[in-house]
Amino acid sequence: MTQNSLNMEVNVYSVIWADDECATLKQDELIRKVFNEKCIEVLEYVPTSTALRNALEIYKDKVDAVIVDGNFSKEDVDYLESDDISGLIHTVSFLELYNTKRDIPFFLYTARKILLQDICKNRELDYFTTTKRLIQKGDIESLAEKIISTVDHIHSIEFMVKKKYQALLNMAKEINDECSENLYQFLLNEARDIDYNRSISMFNVLRGILEQILDLCRDNNIVPQEVNTLNAFKYYWSRNGYKNNNWVYKPNDSIMPKAISCIIGNLIDITQDGSHKKVELNLQISEYVTENQSPFIFRSCLYQVMDVVRWYIDLINKLTEGQIKGQGLYKITNIEN
Repeated sequence: MTQNSLNMEVNVYSVIWADDECATLKQDELIRKVFNEKCIEVLEYVPTSTALRNALEIYKDKVDAVIVDGNFSKEDVDYLESDDISGLIHTVSFLELYNTKRDIPFFLYTARKILLQDICKNRELDYFTTTKRLIQKGDIESLAEKIISTVDHIHSIEFMVKKKYQALLNMAKEINDECSENLYQFLLNEARDIDYNRSISMFNVLRGILEQILDLCRDNNIVPQEVNTLNAFKYYWSRNGYKNNNWVYKPNDSIMPKAISCIIGNLIDITQDGSHKKVELNLQISEYVTENQSPFIFRSCLYQVMDVVRWYIDLINKLTEGQIKGQGLYKITNIEN
């Protein structure tokens, strides 16, 4: 999707159209009128699916959507049979290939819905029916509106965040829905907030996720009940452990990878400092982010938090499967003895 150079507020939607009657489509006045009004540009009309694939190779970084007919051929033919759907079948076989690096929606625009449903017995139409991209030929207005709404959705911040971070969001969901939703909102805020003026609330989300992990660790006896604050959690994973009165609480060495235990202290300091605006917090994280308009501290903390989430989920799975025994996760020492 590009912006018109004459009017930077107008989006231009670039499509490739595969149909055996592409010469006729080029001359269709109604199509021209609707596409001009909707700012849809046809990069190329192609008569076969082989030509479509060649065109996609040329325009794969520019095309926003693809339109295909139901009754067209894979290769050039002298006479097209009414039940020739070899082009459609071929298209279905490679459409996933062009949706790996970026999303390019394919639309089936056909006058033969019933015939196609009778012929396609091996779920060849599933992609088009489940995405609601099967449109009756002749209803060019509906096709144009569907292209615009779909491409706009794909280019929306919400869609891009979910696509890019789906694995991380699923991981957070294993902790609970609130954790996943908080993380999603954090990612949306980070993507939207080009002024970075919500730094306190954004760091607060990450701190909240760490607090949830702490609570879950206590609930599952991964850490002692006495480790009941983030500061205690920070010291607990340090070399010297968490000291409280005459007792020292330390984890066994194998519970958390050293790569995680060495960062968790700084991570807790940064997220706590960034989520408050108090004089006694001397890192001045929120001020730094706001003044420098920098996203990098946000992002580094995000990835570190997700490593902690990954560690917790992996540990819970090992405990559930019996790979690690629930007893012996930590040791408590009386320093007076």
